Amino acid sequence: MMTKAEIKKAQKNLEKWRKSHEDIDALKKAYWESIPEQVRASMAFEGEHVSIKMLKKHLKTLKRDLRK
Repeated sequence: MMTKAEIKKAQKNLEKWRKSHEDIDALKKAYWESIPEQVRASMAFEGEHVSIKMLKKHLKTLKRDLRK
């Protein structure tokens, strides 16, 4: 169970995050940047370990291909 101080800190961090992502472009960028860590966590859950560096490189390739 979280303490009142931990809850207050989490709320403050969430508020800060929301303010920095009010713009749709900032929100999209944050989402794209989170994909490698999401994939890494999912793969680790399945017992497969992947390199964040490789995932970030692949994401750049995907972004470049989407722009074409």
